Amino acid sequence: MFFVSEEFLRKYEAGEAFDQTIDVAIPLGHELFEDTEGKKGYNRQQREESSE
Repeated sequence: MFFVSEEFLRKYEAGEAFDQTIDVAIPLGHELFEDTEGKKGYNRQQREESSE
């Protein structure tokens, strides 16, 4: 599930052109979460930090 702004929805429904900010935020060829190890890695890191 995801949410979109009313402006995006209006433009989409009307067939108007719109910019997708993910194209600006993440350059082509890069991953959005490339610096993470997923949930498993996150949980492991949380355990390590809490045991210190």
